[in-house]
Amino acid sequence: MPRQTVPPVVAFVTSAIAFMAVMAAAGAPSALLVVYQQHWHFPDSELTVAFAIYAFALLLALLVIGSLSDRIGRRPVLIAALALQAVAMAVFLFAPDIGVIIVARALQGFATGAATSAFSAYIAEVAPAAQKKVAALVVSIASVAGLGIGVALTGVAIQFAATPAAVVFGAALAIIVIAIVVTAASPETVGKRQGIGDALVSRIGVPSAARTAFARTAPGMIGIWMSAGLVLGLGASIVRQALHITSGAALGLVVAAQPLAAAVSALVLGPLMPPRRFMLAGYAAVLAGVSLEACSFAAGLASLIICGAIITGLGFGAVFSSTLGLLVPLTRAQERAKLFSAVYVVAYLAYGIPTIVAGFLSDAIGLVPAAIIYAAATLAITAAGLIVSLTRTGSMPRDALPGGTQEARAHDVRASTSSAA
Repeated sequence: MPRQTVPPVVAFVTSAIAFMAVMAAAGAPSALLVVYQQHWHFPDSELTVAFAIYAFALLLALLVIGSLSDRIGRRPVLIAALALQAVAMAVFLFAPDIGVIIVARALQGFATGAATSAFSAYIAEVAPAAQKKVAALVVSIASVAGLGIGVALTGVAIQFAATPAAVVFGAALAIIVIAIVVTAASPETVGKRQGIGDALVSRIGVPSAARTAFARTAPGMIGIWMSAGLVLGLGASIVRQALHITSGAALGLVVAAQPLAAAVSALVLGPLMPPRRFMLAGYAAVLAGVSLEACSFAAGLASLIICGAIITGLGFGAVFSSTLGLLVPLTRAQERAKLFSAVYVVAYLAYGIPTIVAGFLSDAIGLVPAAIIYAAATLAITAAGLIVSLTRTGSMPRDALPGGTQEARAHDVRASTSSAA
């Protein structure tokens, strides 16, 4: 193990701040894309491609190098991922058109995917013994809360800064550069291992014991991740174009509401409700929230989209954490990496592809009709997930229900760190 040059507490705090900064920067384009569109006059289809390419690149990184830090150590992966993040921030800063923004977004997605698993492990491992509970909390909320905070702060920058992109990405670049320097001087928490080539081989699959449950929860996962793409991908455009709200702060609030509500749901409400009721209530919340969002699109009422985003976020957190709590106890420890890969293949495809389709549809029929069709499809698939959920659990053992074990709850929290937009 390399000689320690900074205390573990410094490494812990720096890595936690860096992880939050990475996720906050990931949320920033959700609000800034409509500003770019206003200045550069590109179609909605290109806007949604710029949004969704992040999800596809992140998924690719998770599948290809998600376990690389287990093989060669945390620091090399973190330094490389942060360096790529810095490149992405620089590209954002100097981007002259939407084509370059799409390139920057792809770089950002791959870098975030590379950093996610390494940061999650490193923060938990490097934290001093007295801070282990704090480390678990940081890991659990960094992704969704960082995303929401990033969108909200970006909205404030849009409202008050003459060059919001320079403020947002300049600040993120400065934090990331400092994090690279400190990470390079931080202690390693795992020894180097052989088998780097094996770590670069994508492993996707569902263990046999979990296949039935996975198939039955897939419609619900698709539905809730479509609901995330609806607001994060189209919400800012709808707020500006259809609801005629030009305030950057208000725009950021609308887009940030859903991921922040999801974090609150999984961390605060989950322990207060029986697992099965929590999942069913989550489905009901997503259905209600997306319905309110669709009504807001049609009626032009900003209050409805804010309420809908909050309710949808609460439901997303409930359904996703409960779904993971159902699947994880059905698998052995050595099978879970494959399982999570399969979960995120479904999740990020559902998150990205419908948004791109809605963007091209918007060019043809208009933003509001395209968003209403997207919302209707989301409602239909989520309703199917609810129906399957109501019919499947009677034949399953009680301890296999969502959140049925302490171990499942722990994995729910860890897995939520990859719920990036």
